[in-house]
Amino acid sequence: MKKLPRKKAADGGTGIPSVLQVLFRSFSKLAERAAEGRPLFRGLRIAHDPGADRFVVVHAGSWIEFVLTIPGDCVPPHGEVQCRRMDTSGATELTPIARFRFNEVGVITESTVPELVSERVDQAPAAWSVVAAVLWGNLHA
Repeated sequence: MKKLPRKKAADGGTGIPSVLQVLFRSFSKLAERAAEGRPLFRGLRIAHDPGADRFVVVHAGSWIEFVLTIPGDCVPPHGEVQCRRMDTSGATELTPIARFRFNEVGVITESTVPELVSERVDQAPAAWSVVAAVLWGNLHA
């Protein structure tokens, strides 16, 4: 996998808190497993887009695509997720159905879906399933 340049912080680090680095590395490992044809968490498919420094996480049960980006030069540090609806063929819509931002400890701090604020997201499949379920419920309310 291609290493991506990151803006260096004054302390010589990357400027990204360790919790976000761990999350990004977790998705890197999952993307590697996917590339090798090894099984992933049930219902999750993950692809890495190194050119855009992002991951696409698809929760197949709800047909929602999550696009995770972790900017290296943001203050305060955070991760951002855009959610797009998918059809059964796997094609995604261009317009996001939701966006949310989470902080360095994995708690959603801003969201276009109020029910997601304060939910915790991490590399566990259950966390993404909760997010997908809330979005799915809102789409079909």
